[in-house]
Amino acid sequence: MILAALGLLVAVASAAGGPAPSPEAEYVVRLAVARGAAEVRVQAAGLRVRDADVKDPLLRGLDRELRLRPEGEGLRLPGVRHRPRGVLLSAAGPIRVDGRALVGEVEITQERGRGLLVVNRLSLERYLEGLLGAEMSSSWPLEALKAQAVAARTYFMHRRLAREAEPFDLSASTLDQVYKGIGQEAARTRQAVAATRGEVLTWGNQPAETLFHACCGGRTRSAREAFGQAVPYLGEVDDPDCQACPQRVWSLSLPFARLAERLAAKGLLGGAIARIEAGPDGALRIVPERGRELLLSPRRLRQLVGADSIPADRFTWKVAGRALELGGRGRGHGVGLCQWGARGMAERGLGYKDILARFYPGLALRALY
Repeated sequence: MILAALGLLVAVASAAGGPAPSPEAEYVVRLAVARGAAEVRVQAAGLRVRDADVKDPLLRGLDRELRLRPEGEGLRLPGVRHRPRGVLLSAAGPIRVDGRALVGEVEITQERGRGLLVVNRLSLERYLEGLLGAEMSSSWPLEALKAQAVAARTYFMHRRLAREAEPFDLSASTLDQVYKGIGQEAARTRQAVAATRGEVLTWGNQPAETLFHACCGGRTRSAREAFGQAVPYLGEVDDPDCQACPQRVWSLSLPFARLAERLAAKGLLGGAIARIEAGPDGALRIVPERGRELLLSPRRLRQLVGADSIPADRFTWKVAGRALELGGRGRGHGVGLCQWGARGMAERGLGYKDILARFYPGLALRALY
């Protein structure tokens, strides 16, 4: 168990007479900022490039843009005959990867059949300083930012355990937690991270799966309802504080032609849609003019059409002419902390511990370092 193991590490070092290692130093985030790329553009002042396997230097002191592409089993570097499987990038200042400013070390490798994988390694607390500005806004109340910092730190701890054998811990997108680089850091995000330094939420002796989303529309969903698996601390919670959310209640019209285009792009439909009917267990039955019909759950429909088009998968629907009319509440999966609800609670004067207690009932707040 991670918390018990961490305490044992410090105790053993102290008993040996040497300085105990800093627990904070143990947590480096392996963040996938790009995956499946055909080309990656990199630029930094005095960029250093090393072979990721043997650590030999390949390029030093570059100030111009470097373009990396897969070639054969390795990467093609301008002016370098060797084709390394992967490279490590470092610099005294920020490294820009496809325009995103990153700190720490960047590793770029070729994944067979998938293109380039870009992984940024940086300290957990520095990662959180940039994440808060992307997931919320540095202008939001400090107590809401502090609650988000604890939730995001805990989420990383949980994912780190689950992905130890994988090449990265988290993605930089809505698949995990949104991270846009150090450009999102601000004095308030640094203040929120520092005020909650090392704090995580635990269930038993393990970091909890602290899911969060933009807006619940007045009531969060249970993990069982959203994902089909019950989690004791991720149940339904009333949230009257997300009233200001711009998508608390929404509606949209999705023309059959547009839906058919999205499904065709995924290789699931070969022609026009004839009709849409109610299927079993809340699914939508898509009947094409030719070919096989599709059964899509609301969650799958949102995945295929895109979260930019359908804010949430908790909606009602009807067919009106040649369009699918949707009406729903909230934005995101609806499980765990509601970010707009956290903002509303903070605006009423409640603290971050109150916010966490509402959305994650039963969890304990503990300081790892």
